[in-house]
Parts: sequence; structure tokens; C-alpha cells
Amino acid sequence: MAPALAGPHTKAKRLQVRVQVTDQKQFLTWLHAALPHVRSAVTPLPAVLLLNHLSPPDFSVLTQCSFVTFIDVAHRVPQEEAYLQNADLTVNRVEAVHVGFPQITGKGLVVSVKEKPFDATDLDFKGRVIPTAPAAGAPTPHATSMATLVAGGGNTSPGGKGAAWQSHVLSSDFSRLLPDETSWLKSHQVSVQNHSYGVGVENYYGLESQAYDAQTLALPELLHVFSSGNAGVQTPAQGPYAGVPKFANLTGQFKTSKNTLAVGAIDTSGQVSALSSKGPTFDGRIKPEVVAFGESGSSEASAVVSGVAALLQQVYQEQQNGVLPPAALVKAALINSAKEKGRPGVDYEAGFGSIDALAAVRTVQAQRYHLGSVAQGEEQVFPITVPASAARLKVTLVWHDLAGDPAAASSLVNDLDLTLHHQATGQQWLPWGLSAYPHPDSLRLPARRQTDRRNNVEQVTLDLPAVGLYHVKVKGHRLRSPLQAFSLVYGVEEKLEWVYPSSGSQLKAGQVNRLRWLAPLAGSQTAKIEFRWAGKAWQVIQEKVPFHQQSLDWRAPDSAGLAQVRITASGGEVLSSGIFQVSPVLPLEVGYQCEGEVMLFWPKAKGVATYQVYQLGAQFLEPLPPVQDTVYLFPKERHPGVHFAVAPVIGASPGIKSFTLDYQQQGVDCYIKNFVARNTVTDSVRLHLELSTVYGLAGVFLERLSQGVFQTVQELSKPANTQISWFDLNATPGPNQYRVKVVTTNQQVFYSATETVFYTPKEFIQVFPNPVVAGGELQVVVADDALAQIQFVDHLGRLVKETKQDGAVKKITTNGLKAGVYVLKITSLNEQIKMVRVVVL
Repeated sequence: MAPALAGPHTKAKRLQVRVQVTDQKQFLTWLHAALPHVRSAVTPLPAVLLLNHLSPPDFSVLTQCSFVTFIDVAHRVPQEEAYLQNADLTVNRVEAVHVGFPQITGKGLVVSVKEKPFDATDLDFKGRVIPTAPAAGAPTPHATSMATLVAGGGNTSPGGKGAAWQSHVLSSDFSRLLPDETSWLKSHQVSVQNHSYGVGVENYYGLESQAYDAQTLALPELLHVFSSGNAGVQTPAQGPYAGVPKFANLTGQFKTSKNTLAVGAIDTSGQVSALSSKGPTFDGRIKPEVVAFGESGSSEASAVVSGVAALLQQVYQEQQNGVLPPAALVKAALINSAKEKGRPGVDYEAGFGSIDALAAVRTVQAQRYHLGSVAQGEEQVFPITVPASAARLKVTLVWHDLAGDPAAASSLVNDLDLTLHHQATGQQWLPWGLSAYPHPDSLRLPARRQTDRRNNVEQVTLDLPAVGLYHVKVKGHRLRSPLQAFSLVYGVEEKLEWVYPSSGSQLKAGQVNRLRWLAPLAGSQTAKIEFRWAGKAWQVIQEKVPFHQQSLDWRAPDSAGLAQVRITASGGEVLSSGIFQVSPVLPLEVGYQCEGEVMLFWPKAKGVATYQVYQLGAQFLEPLPPVQDTVYLFPKERHPGVHFAVAPVIGASPGIKSFTLDYQQQGVDCYIKNFVARNTVTDSVRLHLELSTVYGLAGVFLERLSQGVFQTVQELSKPANTQISWFDLNATPGPNQYRVKVVTTNQQVFYSATETVFYTPKEFIQVFPNPVVAGGELQVVVADDALAQIQFVDHLGRLVKETKQDGAVKKITTNGLKAGVYVLKITSLNEQIKMVRVVVL
């Protein structure tokens, strides 16, 4: 049974469980006889029933039933585990794929995000959301963030671009923890499904784990990607690893499934996050298999990997006439190209390492893989030639195993063996394995070469391999089926390689950028990092940088241009990056949007002569003709859309795009952005005008309403500033209405809204309405807004009503006053008295 059900149950507790049975009809006959009061219901799983309202004695009886093979917990409520904080696609070299292989975008593929709904109206998904039956509840920021990391189109900003940025995306409801219906996934052509949620620490192979493994056999091209969870500091309370702190804390039994991929998180320093959930699984298997950047946790990391998986599927499809790759091949390519993180070699924190999207794409593109199958005792042999530049040889074997038995001590059913042989010497290497003994010291022991009897992922690596021919052997060790299909991926890591920037990258001018490189066998070496504008002399950024640090923060020059960086190791290795851009990020603003014309503008950037303007099309931002000016004017009828962005052109290519703006939502009409009075009731009339631009303006006029006609009070020809303040020294006591008239150089005239100012000189007092109906409210306006004493005196000089109130407009009720004429006296704090006659009807 599930570990959570193995403990004692109090009498007050009524249990709901799922039972897996050998014969449903015979079990129901037994249930009606042995526990007639217990109600049963069918579930989406064959031979699995839901039982309700079991008491502790009932549960004991159930465990003795010979038809029951496994008792599992019932439904749990899934929880989103984190929110997007800082996406950075440079860490796992997704950005390098985007700039190096612009045709690899995930186009034509469908990725499902299983959790609460994401915001399907988000501009980053425009035209690429596949409609499905609406899930319960409103869209959540978490789901929208995950969908953005997977498939965001970068329409709102460069940060809104996901890994598979041209793929289609659809939502699936995670309230069902079991897999979605296979027919539903197939009908929607889903090839990757992301799962960034958890249900609390659960580490056993249950009915959900079994169901996911079974589904991957029914849909072998579908890859399920799970976040490992954010419970890395927790201690499991059940199972073989109960009480072992900070290990075996995956947040959901479904994440222990064999044929899926679990992803942990690395932080901004490149280390495995303390909160990232860790393995082993209950039977000692390695989970998570890989990690990726996720500043707020494994949810983000999982979404990035889901997007990268879609990119690999596209590469394979284009080679194989539209056929999708086996998910086992995609999983193997991700694992084999991953770069070591955490402790040396494979471990339970980082698995086989941090994914490298560029290396994975190159692996599939170069077809450094073999697809095959073996029978019991059969062996297949594959040749590999290792070049002289290799720092490390890696070979990874992955197979989709048969669904396991939840009651078994080990979930592995079909077992294959991987070995590496050097032809010249006859030397042989086994895959890496870890101690599974339930103690922290044992679980932290370094990996050692051993025959693997637990995992359906095996990997052999060899540092500084000798040049020449190697043979990789795959053998069927113990099979319960006639044949077992497998995917084998191989590759080498170079001694030194730039991660970021790569050729075509875009670094932000005047801002701190993190340079990254790979040095698998760096040791204690140091390095010198240099920079140069393309074709110019090298300038030192920093000397004696620890080589193993593999990153350096550098503030780029505050200018645009093409550039390179170079790393020189103390051991003699020298590597220059490709040519990249140093690009300013331009703030795009609206100059005006009049009845038929719009003007956009941005500041001039150093070293830039041409700018690229974009308009949002049916799905993505589309380029308009480039301009040399920093102003873009267009009639609305020519560009009916409202979303625009701009980028500097550096070399022959656009640089970093600005944030995309909707010109209708910027609070800008025809030149006038804001026209307000500093105070609406005042003894000194001051008005402030904010223009969106002074481009094309002939004059600005302040007008005041006088005897039904607006007349010019002040004027300013060809204003130089967008901020203008006016004082009206000739305002009349009481209300004054103002507006601004704007005249362009081609004699177009535009007006602001009207602004009313109540001018109150020092001795001013006004009451309205006057006369007032008895019981009605009087509003009294004076120059002083401080607390004042207010008195009503009748025609005989008697005080009939008194109150105190502050504010420029004082509101006073006339309740209790009879019809007649009164003197209203207002006495301020400085004893100044103002009086006015009030008529009450």
C-alpha cells in the first residue's frame, strides 16, 4: 500500500482510497459481502476502484482481501509551486539556439501546460493557443509564466520569449492527477506536456506513476516533463528514506515514474538550489535526471526543458519527413548533453547535470544517436570515433520500460546493460551508479562504475579519452517482453567553449551582463577575460578569474556596436567568442495619436544610424521599413494594429527590441498627455500641462472661459519642453474654466479637456446653493482650508446653529433651520471673520 496509508488510523478518521484489483467483478462481490456499507466508484484506470468512508477496522479487512494488489491514496489537491521571477534563456544555451539556428523554433509542434489555466489572451501566445474545454477557475500568473517559458513569442518584450517560441500551446487541468486521456492528447497532437506542480512529499511508485509509464508506451512520442518540486530542505516522513534529511523529497508519486523526465533547479550562481527536490526514488533510482535554471524553483526549470524538448522534436522531424522522435531519444539527448552541476559526476541533487540546449540540438542534428531493440540475452554494438579535441566522452542509454507493479520493491521491469569498450586496448567501462543506502553519508558518496539494476537510464562517461575507435554495447539482461526498444545517444565535450555570448547574441549596452563559458576539466587554473569592438584592439576586463567559476559579470560599454570577448587560460588555451551585438534597449513612447495619425518616438542611441520598427501581426512582431530618424509617423489606416516596438540596427541586423506598447493605452491623445490644476480650490491659480512631444508644434495657448467664449490668457510659441506651468494672475473670484489649445506647424488645432479652478482670494466666501431648501446641504468655499467655526445667526442676532469643519469646500446641513434669512459667520483659527447672507426656503 501507499506509505501514507501504512500508519495507524484514528477512529475519527474516515478513509477514501483507490484499490487496484485482479478481478473487478469478484472484488465487488467480496466487498458487498465483507463491507456492505462501503461505497465504490469506478476510476479512469482499469481494474482500479475508489472506495469511500472506510473506518480503521474496515481498512484492516480490506488489506486481507486476496483480490487487492495495491491500495493507494485517493485524490490530492495539486499546488502551483512557484512564480516566474527572472527568466534567463542564456544559462541553458536556449538563446544560443535561437540566434544560431533561427529556423528551430518549435513551429508545428504542440505543448500542453497541465495546471490551472494560463491567460490565452496574452500577446505572447497570439494566434497559437489551441482552444480546449475551459478549466475551472481564472487564469493564474503561474500557469501563464510556465506557458511563456515554453512557448512565449516575445511579443510583449524580449523577456516574453520562450524556448519553443513558435510552438502551439494548450491548457490542461491538473485537478486530474492521472494522465490526460490518451485519445485527447493524440487528437490534439500533443508531443510534450509540462507539469509544474506538486502535492507534497510522496516517494513511492503508485497508481499515477504506473499510469504515466503505461501512457508513454501507448504514445511513445509523448514526453512528460515534471518539476522535481521545491521541497529540497524537507525530510520525508514515509517510505524507505523516512527521516533522512534533505533527500528523497519529490513532491508527488507521479514524479517517480520511469518513462518521464523530472527536472530540478539551479539558481543564479549556477548551483543546485537548496529548495530543489532531490532523489533517490523509493527504489534508489536517480531523480531528477536533469536540472535547469529556475530562480524561483523547479517549476520554471521544468518549463524551460519542456520547450527545449520541442526544439529537439522539430530537428528530428525535419530529418525524418515529419515523423516525431521517440520520447526516449529526446530524453537521452537532453541527459547526454547536460553539463555537470553539483557534486562531481551523477548525483541525487542534479542528476546527470544542467541541460545544454545548443549541445542537445547539435546532437540530434548530427544524428549522434542510435535507435534499436534487443531480445533477452541479445547484444547490439555501435562504433564511435573520438577526436583529439575531446575533454570528455559521454554515452547515454534510455528505454521506456513496462509499467511497474506498485507492490514490488523495485519498479524496473525490463533491464538493459550498457558498456563502453576501447578497441585498441580492450579496456571496458561500466555506467555510473550511486549508493542507495538510506543515510545522508551514503547518498552523498561519489558515483562509481557499476552494473545498474535499478534505472532505465544508464550513462558512461570518460574524461580525456584516447583518440580512436570505441564500441558501445547494449545487451538485454532481463526482459519480460520479447523485445525492448531503446535510444542511445553519444557525444564529446570540448575542453573550452563559450556559452554566452555566442555568435549573434545581444548584450545590453551600459548594463551588467553575465559572461559564461564551459571548462569541464578546469582544475585550479585562472583565466584572463578580454573585450574588443570588432576589428579593434583587445581590452582587459579582468585578470586571474578562477577558471572553474565559469562566469563573470561585466558592464558592457554604453554604446552600440559589434564586439567579441576572449578567454585566455593560464594553461594556454585561448578561445574567442563569435561576433555579437552590444545593443541599447530603447524606450518607445507615443508622441501623439490624433484622429487619423500616430507618432512614435525614441531617443537617439550612440553608434546607431538606423532603427527597425515592428508591428504586431497575426502571431508575431513583424518588421516595417527601417527608418533613419528617431520618429515614426504613420496614418492609422496604413497600420490598423495598435502594438509597436523598435530596435536599433547594429551592423546589418536589428538589436534588442523595446517593450511593446499599445499606443491607445499610454494616456496620450493629440499631443496633450496631461492638463491639470495644482489645486481646484485655491487663492493662486496654477495649471500644469504635460505634452507627449513638441515635435511639429507651432504654439500652445492657455484659454479661459469668459462670457461664454474661451479667450487666450497666455501663449507659448514653438515650445522647447514638454512640461509647462502657467499662473493666471487675473482669475475672477469663483469658478474659472480653462483649456489648452495646441496648434501644429501645418495649422491643425487640438484642445485639451476643460479644467475648473475655484479662485478664492483672501476675503472670498461663496455659498451655494443660495437660497437653499430647509434640510438641504450648503457648500461653503473660502480661501482657508483649516478648521473653522461656522455659525448661523438669525435676523434678531440669535445664534441658532453652530459647527466646526475643515477643508476648502465645507459641507453643512441646514437641518433644524426654519425658513428665513440668516447670516453665516465663519471664524478661522487666526480669528478672522467672514460673513455672508444665506436664504433658507
